[in-house]
Amino acid sequence: MTSAVDPSLCPVCGEPNTCGMSQGKSECWCFNSKIPEAALARIPADAKNLACICPRCAKLQADAEPS
Repeated sequence: MTSAVDPSLCPVCGEPNTCGMSQGKSECWCFNSKIPEAALARIPADAKNLACICPRCAKLQADAEPS
């Protein structure tokens, strides 16, 4: 049995992802942000293209990458 992916929650940490698209807006915070590939790779396969990573998880990954 699998659970449905909630597009308003980050598939990495489970917290609200502030996704504009899931809120019915035409844009999302991530449209103008550079999200590291390593952060996107952390999204589980069953949630890819269904739920956005949250700004916090994206920032944590960006901060962890070497400059």
